[in-house]
Amino acid sequence: MIKKAGIGLICICAACIIATSAAVADEGEAIFKSQGCISCHTKAGASKVNPSLTEISQAYQGKEEQLVKYLKGESEAIVRPEKADLMKRQIEKTKALSDSDRKNLADYLLRQQ
Repeated sequence: MIKKAGIGLICICAACIIATSAAVADEGEAIFKSQGCISCHTKAGASKVNPSLTEISQAYQGKEEQLVKYLKGESEAIVRPEKADLMKRQIEKTKALSDSDRKNLADYLLRQQ
């Protein structure tokens, strides 16, 4: 009986983690859209100027803190740094976000593989 209760508790915990992850991703996507990021960065196909979400995600895998710092204006771009000046206006917007919103945005970007 105790084993069954333990397994049930594990399943409930796993479901909560998955639901929380999905909620964070949804919040990040909402921020991505509300800040106008979607007008330049799309899931598929990068332009010569704007990296795709996949390109951003791949470049920052394992570097979430660096991505958050970039969104805060405290780190240089690692994706197409030669085009970073084009993002200055947008970075001003992401700097104004709360820490949790920046984290949610970064989480969303990192999941776009």
